[in-house]
Amino acid sequence: MTYNRPTVGSEVGGGAVAGTSGPGIADRLDHVSIATWRIASMVPLIRDALGARYLMGATETAHGFRWAQFQFPGGGIIELIEPVGSQGFVHDFLNKRGEGLHHFTLRVRDIATRSRELEAAGWRPVEASFENPVWKEFFIHPRDAHGVLIQLAESELPYPKEIEHYQQLDLPALMKG
Repeated sequence: MTYNRPTVGSEVGGGAVAGTSGPGIADRLDHVSIATWRIASMVPLIRDALGARYLMGATETAHGFRWAQFQFPGGGIIELIEPVGSQGFVHDFLNKRGEGLHHFTLRVRDIATRSRELEAAGWRPVEASFENPVWKEFFIHPRDAHGVLIQLAESELPYPKEIEHYQQLDLPALMKG
C-alpha cells in the first residue's frame, strides 16, 4: 500500500482539517522523552537544577527499557528512558543516534479509531499496540514527521490512577547505581 502525506483540506478526526489550526485528534501533549544511557545522569539537571519533581516510572524488562517521568511546576513532563540489558529499542536508538530527544507523546481518546483516521488521511501509523488497557499506543514514524517520532497514546485509567499504577521505580535506589 502506498501512503501519501495529507494535504491541506484532508479530513482527519471529528471534522479536523490536516495542515490547519482547527480541532484535531490529540487531546493534549503528555510528555517529551529523552533517551540516555543512564537516567541517573540526567536527574541532577531535570530535578535539581530545573525543578521538576519525580512523578512516576517503571522498568519494562520485556521491552528492554526503564523510564522515569518528571513534572515541572507548570505541568510539563519530561520522561527519561534508558536501556535495560543489551537489546531493545532504546539500546538500538542510543547506538545509532546517541543520547537526546527520542519522541513526544500526545494523548488521544478512542485510539483505534484515531489510528484508522490518520491512515485514511494518508499518514502511516506503526507499532500499534492496543491490548493493554493501561497503555495503548501507536507511532508516526520519523520519516513521516520531519525526523521526529510521535507517539499517540490512551489509557483507560483516570490519570491519578495511572500515576498510582506506575509508582514502580525506586528513584533513590536508581540514583545510587
